[in-house]
Amino acid sequence: MITHKLSEDQLEYQKLAREFASREIAGSAHKYDQSGEFPQVILEKLFETGLVNAAVPEQYNGLGLGCLDSCVIAEELAAGCSGIAGGVEASAVAQQFVIDFGTDEQKEKFLTPLTNSPLLAGFTMSGGLKNGRIFYRKEGNRYILSGKHAALVNGGVGNWYLVAASEDRREADVNENEPPVTKIHNTSFSYFLVSVDDDLDFGERVHGLGRKAQVICATRLDEIYLDQSALLGGEGEGESLYRRAMVRTYPIIAAGMVGVARSALAHALKYAKERTTFGMTISQHQAISFMLADMAKDIEAARLLVWQAAQLADQNIMSATEAVCAKAFAQEMVMRVTTDAVQIFGGYGYSREYPVEKLMRDAKVYQLYEHSGDSLKVDLGRQLVTSV
Repeated sequence: MITHKLSEDQLEYQKLAREFASREIAGSAHKYDQSGEFPQVILEKLFETGLVNAAVPEQYNGLGLGCLDSCVIAEELAAGCSGIAGGVEASAVAQQFVIDFGTDEQKEKFLTPLTNSPLLAGFTMSGGLKNGRIFYRKEGNRYILSGKHAALVNGGVGNWYLVAASEDRREADVNENEPPVTKIHNTSFSYFLVSVDDDLDFGERVHGLGRKAQVICATRLDEIYLDQSALLGGEGEGESLYRRAMVRTYPIIAAGMVGVARSALAHALKYAKERTTFGMTISQHQAISFMLADMAKDIEAARLLVWQAAQLADQNIMSATEAVCAKAFAQEMVMRVTTDAVQIFGGYGYSREYPVEKLMRDAKVYQLYEHSGDSLKVDLGRQLVTSV
C-alpha cells in the first residue's frame, strides 16, 4: 500500500537534511556556481551528519536506510543546491549497485572506506557509452581495461568508480585497396569496480550549463589490470544490472529534481508577493496565480510519483515502470517549473543577481542526466506496446 505520510524517523531525516541545506548549502550555491569548484568543505560537514551514505548497510557503518528515506534526504539537499548535492547523489547511485549486486568481499572493500571518512564513489554515465568506449579482455584470472569515456561522474574526487566496459571483440577488416576498418561485434557490457589507485587518467573536466559544482570529466584507461574480484555480477550482465538498479537509483535522482523545482517555486512565490504593478502585487494577477498553482500541483505530482516508486522498491516490488515514470515526469516538470519561475521574475529572471536562472540551468542538466525524458518514454512506450 502506497501512503503519503512519512514516518517519524523519515521526518527526522527530512528535518536534519533541510536544516543542513538551509544552513550550509543554500548560502553557498551562488559561490560554487560561479567558481565551479568541488565543495569539499561542505562534503566534510555533511559527512558528519551521517547523511552521505544513507543506504549503506549498518554492518558497513552506514545508516541502512531505504529508498524512500534516501529520496526524502535527496530532495532536501538538492533544494539547497543540486550542484553541491550532486557529488553525494552520484555516490549514492554507484553505491546502490554494490549494495544490490556486490559480493560480501566487494561490499567490505568498497563501502566501508566511504563510511569511515568523507569519500565518494562515482560512475560512468550511460550516455557516455556512445561517446568513447571502454573495453576489457580477460587474461587468466585478471581483466584488462582500456579505452576512454567522456563522462565520469565524480571523476578525480571519487575513491572508486563503477565503470561500464564492453568485451574487446574488435577485428580489423583488411582490404588491400582500403585502410583497415575496426568492427565491433559485441554490444553487451559488464560493470567493474575500479579504485582510484588503479591509475585512471582523468582528462579535462566537463564545464556544463548548470550543476557546476558537480564534477564530471573525461577519463582514459590504459591497460589497467584488475583482479577477477573487480567484476560486479557476471560478464555481459551490465544491462540487466542497470535495469534492476534503476528501480532504486531513478527515484533518488528524480527526488533531486523535485528539490530544485520546490526551490524555484519558493523564490517565485516570494517575489510575486513582493513585486507590485498597477497598485497590487503580481501574485494577485490571475495569470501569475495560475502559473504558481500549476507549478505547485506539478511538484506535488512529481513527488508522489517519486515516493510511489521508492516505496515499491522498499517493498521489493521491482517495477521499473514506476521508476521510469517518476524520472521522466520529474525531468519535464523541473524544466517547466524553473522556466516559469524565470518568467515570473520577468527581466530580472535571467540576471545572475537573482537565483532562478541558476535553477533553470540546473534543471536543463537534469533533463539529460542518465537518459533523457524522451529516451525514457521511448523505452516505456516499447514496454507498453510489447507487453502481453
